[in-house]
Amino acid sequence: MDTLETLKSSLALMAPAITLILGGSVVMAASLVLKPGNARDVHGQRTGMAIASLAILVLAAMLELWRTMPSELGQGLFRFDQTALGSERLALLGGLILILMSWSTAPKANLGEYYGCLLIIIGAIPVVGASNDLVSLFLGLELISIPTYIMLGISKGDNAGSEATIKYFLLSAFASGFFLLGISYLYGFAGSTNLQVIQSSYASGGRLIAFAVVLVMCGLAFRITAVPFHFYAPDVFEGTSLTLAGIMSYLPKVAGFVALIRVLGTGLGAEAIAIVAPVLFVCSALTMLVGNFMASAQSSLRRLLAYSSVAHTGYLLLALTALLHQNAEPNVLFSYLAAYAAMTLGFFACLGEIEAAGGKTQLVGDLSGMFYRRPAASIGMTVCLISLIGLPLTAGFWAKFLVFMGTVAAGTKDPWSIAMAVLMAFNAVVAAGYYWRVLGKLFEKSDAYVPLRVFRPSLFMAYTICVVLTLVWFFVPAVM
Repeated sequence: MDTLETLKSSLALMAPAITLILGGSVVMAASLVLKPGNARDVHGQRTGMAIASLAILVLAAMLELWRTMPSELGQGLFRFDQTALGSERLALLGGLILILMSWSTAPKANLGEYYGCLLIIIGAIPVVGASNDLVSLFLGLELISIPTYIMLGISKGDNAGSEATIKYFLLSAFASGFFLLGISYLYGFAGSTNLQVIQSSYASGGRLIAFAVVLVMCGLAFRITAVPFHFYAPDVFEGTSLTLAGIMSYLPKVAGFVALIRVLGTGLGAEAIAIVAPVLFVCSALTMLVGNFMASAQSSLRRLLAYSSVAHTGYLLLALTALLHQNAEPNVLFSYLAAYAAMTLGFFACLGEIEAAGGKTQLVGDLSGMFYRRPAASIGMTVCLISLIGLPLTAGFWAKFLVFMGTVAAGTKDPWSIAMAVLMAFNAVVAAGYYWRVLGKLFEKSDAYVPLRVFRPSLFMAYTICVVLTLVWFFVPAVM
């Protein structure tokens, strides 16, 4: 197949991502003709933008279902395999929930910019997932970063929002420097930007190629909130809106892990694995410990959720290490990300409904007696918290169990894997403590609490979908 035919085939297979990116650009351009008006106008604009965004997302999903996958995976800029398909579906799942969450919470003065950036971010994740070249991989990652800066800047105009924006921007630029330095070494060693060519040279690269991979991992650690590149997360979560905090907790994490899978592949030689695997183990251990112990010390609910997100990155890094050792497909990692989307975004949607109804969600203590004030949202949070703990009857159980078993199985090739599995179990117990503390607050009984009666249908639909998926995926884990 010549270069032109390869390009045409790739563009056809990238139709869902192209639809989302072009659709987001059109929605963003619509902001030029939208003028702020009275409350009724704003309500109509909110509804119109949300419906338009959902229509674009549904169109992309239909193109994904109708698409015929080629017998060859592709050798050009894009490669279509399980990683590409998995990242696309994770993006569409998260996009559906996040658009519903945004329906009544998007900043009314910047609706076009907000929904346009959100669609572009969702469309950029499949670009990262299908990337078979350093150039397309970097462009996909930047298509996520730049709209994220804009969304942070327009979501809240107070000092806390400005601080969150500048911290994320500066640290993101710092991390991109690591990433670019790493891929320059990869290009210099392999003589090509094609990831398949680069991965085929891993076996002979030794310490030099391992150093390049570690630099790339440092650059991507920022996106997945891995220690020591996690410092921005608590301040950003606290300084932005709940919906955007949900976006920050999920979409960049998916992109970062998919990029790691693309760069590392399954072709690392024994010498390179001997260097990279300990780095992943140390990063995973520190990320789990720092995330869980810092979350345990928090009274701020948003900072607790930020450190919880850090801890889940540690579990996912263990899954990635097991993937490298066993030369396996990334199904376990994608299953965890799917479960993480349902339980984390569901929790944020429940908090969003409470806040929209006039309740407070800043401190853990603000949830005291919330079951008697907002029963539906409290039940939704209960299911999500049980899943975050990893108890049976929820998707979180299988997510953590499969990562644990994969890490144990990797112990046949690396004895440190057994120790990491034990550390993961210990951290799961620590995490259960602070999740249970939040859960207990929901059901504290008192006669002094006033019911919250304001109803937001879109937020209710968002967390209902998450709760249903969390419960169904326990009984049908193969579809995760």
